[in-house]
Amino acid sequence: MAFDPIQEDCLRLILELLRREHIYPLDNAAVIERGMTQYQRDPDALVKTDRDRSFHLVAKAAELADYRVPFLTDEDQINKEDDRAEAILREAVELDPKNWDARRMLTAICANSNDEYVSYLLDNRAAVEHDIEELVESADNPYDEEYAQDLGKRPYLRWLAALSSRALIAGQYKLSLDAARDLLEIAPDDPADVRYTAMLALAKLECDIADLKAFKAEHPRAFAASPIQPRRPDRSEPRQDAWSLLAQINVLYRAFDFEGASHVLRLLLRTYPHTSQALFYQAEFPDGLYARVNVMPGSQDELILAISEATPLLQEGLGAPENAGFAVWLANHELVQSALDEDVAQLSAMVNAARKRGNN
Repeated sequence: MAFDPIQEDCLRLILELLRREHIYPLDNAAVIERGMTQYQRDPDALVKTDRDRSFHLVAKAAELADYRVPFLTDEDQINKEDDRAEAILREAVELDPKNWDARRMLTAICANSNDEYVSYLLDNRAAVEHDIEELVESADNPYDEEYAQDLGKRPYLRWLAALSSRALIAGQYKLSLDAARDLLEIAPDDPADVRYTAMLALAKLECDIADLKAFKAEHPRAFAASPIQPRRPDRSEPRQDAWSLLAQINVLYRAFDFEGASHVLRLLLRTYPHTSQALFYQAEFPDGLYARVNVMPGSQDELILAISEATPLLQEGLGAPENAGFAVWLANHELVQSALDEDVAQLSAMVNAARKRGNN
């Protein structure tokens, strides 16, 4: 599950509440519950310092940019909300110049190109890492230690995750994979979900199926205990995420192993709901500004997100990007077309049943 800005804002503010009230041990359930209730009612009441306020503004900007703007259709409204998010982030940087989330997000909004943004992430990576190390070294009380061990490190994890995902878009596949590996070395359980980007980068680096399996074996904690439950379970096949399956399909397709690619495509169709529609339309979803957007594991939303992030793979092949070979092969595959026909038939039956009920 990707980072949740609201949940993280709440955790930060509750930790500061525990500090102000000199509560120790930190797992005081009554105080934590009181803090959560207060956050739900009025989070601003918990904000006491510039650092608190700065990250609180980051959470607000993330809500706007990642969870509101992508679903708007009116251009004027989109521009208005984008301007609001930018203004909020500028204030966050002014309040706390070491708020690297705010600085990164503001640069993502203002950069003239993805390449410019990637350069910024590379140029400032060492400074972010230095601040995190300094945070850990200077922690001299239980509250600072708790913050430094988890919440304080997360901006650097998001920095590396952004570098990995944006380098993939920029065509810098080795850089994308290296950034993912660096993140997984720091956080083996992968709270940033960077393993998904790594699988796509490996596919673009023209690896083979053995390389994909080896990467998973190298990072067992990241890939362990997948929450995804296939809609039609097949005990002979392990549960896999959409990014891994799309990477495998692409690798097999490039190797002209169309039978193997079709087999993995069949697994993908069994794992996610309405897979055929997502594979046929291949809609693009904007990158999360704060982090990868939170979606329900195993949902159609997750599949749509994975397909969108796999755009560099889909654009492979002869022809213009909108008519790339791999994208067309997927959309026109008989398994996808057959599933689409089934979906249309089911929808038609539901409409007819509803009409009959209305006439009775």
